[in-house]
Amino acid sequence: MDLAATHSHEITGSHFGNNTTINQVDFHYHSPNDKTREDDTKCLTDLRITDPRDDKTRIEATKGGLFEDSYRWILKHSDFQQWRDNEGSRLLWIKGDPGKGKTMLLCGIVNELSPQTRLQDQKANTLLSYFFCQAADERINSATAVLRGLIYLIVKQQPSLISHVQEKYKDGGKLLFEDVNAWTALLDIFLNILKDTSLERTYIIIDALDECVTDLPKLLDFVNTKH
Repeated sequence: MDLAATHSHEITGSHFGNNTTINQVDFHYHSPNDKTREDDTKCLTDLRITDPRDDKTRIEATKGGLFEDSYRWILKHSDFQQWRDNEGSRLLWIKGDPGKGKTMLLCGIVNELSPQTRLQDQKANTLLSYFFCQAADERINSATAVLRGLIYLIVKQQPSLISHVQEKYKDGGKLLFEDVNAWTALLDIFLNILKDTSLERTYIIIDALDECVTDLPKLLDFVNTKH
């Protein structure tokens, strides 16, 4: 490993005889990889608009907790089992009227899948990324917020994929995720991640698409054409 001295600092000076001085010098070293890790951490921090795991916990608490009976039935449904077990790309779209329990249903699905993914098992070869849209919360009611949340969770589980974010972030910085071109940039990043041959098998769950206030048509087009 290449090492570089960043600076030196004189700690003590001892005098011997009339003119001899011995100075103790403390050299500080850092690996070139340290700078890369710092850059990746800053990039991920700027990407993060929310941690969907925290949103899930908050939503469950607000609704009085998650009851297994509210979602166990879908785990036995053939459409869900095909979606869960199929190695190829597959879309499972769960529809229902407002207030029918779809959000808690998806919370249950997340709980069912999580133990077999890197969200809970670092040795797993499967990833799980999800996002909960809420119209009343400006942080999480836009199409760009959805992509930021999905990318964030994927990279947290497979850190090497941060390279796809860094490719654009190194030029645009935090504004990459916030300006008028954010959707285009984030979509490009997300698609590059999906094309990466090192990407582990990945489940993606998005709740309450109808609560995506900003750029919903773009998000729907992506969901319908890229599955």
